[in-house]
Amino acid sequence: LKLFYRHLVSAGKPKMVALIAVARKLITILNAMLRDRKPWQPA
Repeated sequence: LKLFYRHLVSAGKPKMVALIAVARKLITILNAMLRDRKPWQPA
């Protein structure tokens, strides 16, 4: 997620926009974990 954030900021996105995009991505990951009943798997 940190790399995703840095990529967005380096692409010219404002920091708050990049932060919200990371939060949305995290929510999507967490929802998929609940749906599939799987534990967190660090990359």
